[in-house]
Amino acid sequence: MITTSSHAALAVPPGIGNGASFRLSDLLARRRDGGNTVFVSDSVLRCTSGGDPLLYTAHRDVLPPRQGLGSSWFADLVAYQPGVLSGGEPHRSTGHWNTSSQLEVFQTLTGRTLMITAWRTASGRQALRYQECPAGALAVIPFGGWHLTLVLDGPAAVVNFYTDLPTTEHPTAKRDADADKYRRAPAVEITAILTSDGYQLAGPGLAAWGPAQETTEPAWLRRALDGASLADFYRSADQSTLAALIRHARRHLPAHSPLYLETERR
Repeated sequence: MITTSSHAALAVPPGIGNGASFRLSDLLARRRDGGNTVFVSDSVLRCTSGGDPLLYTAHRDVLPPRQGLGSSWFADLVAYQPGVLSGGEPHRSTGHWNTSSQLEVFQTLTGRTLMITAWRTASGRQALRYQECPAGALAVIPFGGWHLTLVLDGPAAVVNFYTDLPTTEHPTAKRDADADKYRRAPAVEITAILTSDGYQLAGPGLAAWGPAQETTEPAWLRRALDGASLADFYRSADQSTLAALIRHARRHLPAHSPLYLETERR
């Protein structure tokens, strides 16, 4: 579980300063630059009032990068601001596709977030799920999956660590391979909007992706971390512990079919 002391140590990362601020204008710019690789709802695009709110501040390498099992591991912290965009969409991340070999795990430290993920199975079936993440909750992204984080109760702080596992084609995966993640493939055109009694998923992508499945924190992931917070696990895990996490992930996580990314890229 996250403790007050562990959160405080992450909330003011030494040597990282104030982090990189990301505003609504930055989200819109990514959409323009990447074409259809970033989804922004029509209500947000049409809005001409409300200023340029701060969505989040990203602290990259909040913990020092480390090496393990032939790959580099990184830890980031994102501090989301509370707020609602035009049309009822809460403050959010950009949303992007991970690489097919990327293992990425999240833990909400404070506030409450919503994680939406999507992927296509090897048989071509589209899969969509969402998970509410109160403080302390863990979430993990399918290999190669798309994901979007939204703020249900803010401010919200979310820590994550990730690595691109070595493959036959890329024996030593490097962070540079993820530099173009916001242009990797067309976005899943799904978000969430707040309602009088909570929230609901919305967007034109629902017609194609179908009903979303609600999910909860994976029990296997909590066991793999042996009860530690994500930050403490990242700091202290030895090679055998990291290897066990990878084995669990490969056993339990679905993988996105690359066919979608190849045929839909434009």
